[in-house]
Amino acid sequence: MKNLYNIGFVVLLLVVLGCNCQRLREFSDQGKTPPSSTPYVANTSNSPTSSSPSSSKTGLTMEKYNQIKNGMTYKEVSDILGGEGTQQSSSGEGKYKVETYKWDGEQYQFISVVFMGEKVYSKVQANVK
Repeated sequence: MKNLYNIGFVVLLLVVLGCNCQRLREFSDQGKTPPSSTPYVANTSNSPTSSSPSSSKTGLTMEKYNQIKNGMTYKEVSDILGGEGTQQSSSGEGKYKVETYKWDGEQYQFISVVFMGEKVYSKVQANVK
């Protein structure tokens, strides 16, 4: 029985190391180092990406993020951010309905807004300047 646990542990260790080695290989092929604090998301598009982040291309700025206030509607937030967000989750009904929308930018930028009863309840951002 102890041998079976050891084999299982070794297999799990190899799987974890194999996944991380693939991730590191992808970065070394691109001449980049993996980010230390942001999750890695593989670029699956065929178009080349810009090496410098540009807030003007994405429309995500800290000024716009700070304009989003609790109690605003989805339309008001969309108008501020310059486009429709992607719905991440939805549950409940009526005034108890909770929806999360996300606006993505470049270089791991995003703004995520939680609506409760069709009004802004909370917001969060990452890498927005």
